[in-house]
Amino acid sequence: MPIGDHLRDVMDLYGSPKCPHTNAVLIAAGEKGVDLNCHTEDDWGPSSSVRSMSPLGIGPVLKDRSATNIGVMSCMSYLDDKGFGPSLVHRNGVTRARMMQEIAIAAQTDCSDDAALGAALDQLEATLNSPLGNMKGDYAVGQYTLADCAWAGVCQVATNMGKGNAVSSRAKVNAWFAAVQSHPSTSKEAINPFSCMATKADHDGNSMREVRINTA
Repeated sequence: MPIGDHLRDVMDLYGSPKCPHTNAVLIAAGEKGVDLNCHTEDDWGPSSSVRSMSPLGIGPVLKDRSATNIGVMSCMSYLDDKGFGPSLVHRNGVTRARMMQEIAIAAQTDCSDDAALGAALDQLEATLNSPLGNMKGDYAVGQYTLADCAWAGVCQVATNMGKGNAVSSRAKVNAWFAAVQSHPSTSKEAINPFSCMATKADHDGNSMREVRINTA
């Protein structure tokens, strides 16, 4: 598969291995076959250097040449458009609205708060148990979409924090997470997108590995 000129440059991602939003962007990059230089940023306060890119301190930040994307939805959407393969945004309007709803719930989940994490995963369990009529498949809204990237970020960070039981104790969520872990790249590249997310070692060491798919 030829690489378009817009992907000859490696994009830069600024975030944290402990952040579900950053991990959602990492798996989205793997899904779409996009290379990333990853920069760990811990300080998003008013005096931090990252404020030159994100004036309100919203992360993560994805930079591609002159384009700067702020926040998980913007970053994932940009990767979906610039990367390879079919779109990870559902084409059906009703299901697309449900996809956005699932992203919003995942984005608001605080993995450090056991009650908040449990409530969010209960919501995902309910969604997986009662899909809409046009949502056919194993994923959050049937087919694999950006909603699955967003929820994968939550579950991976929770697991890295030692809260994997919150995922595995919910039958539908556990089966869904297993499906996400083995999902092949939408771009058809020879990479497991799940492997692009932060491991427990990355989490504990507060570091992020580069995503290298098209470049050495």
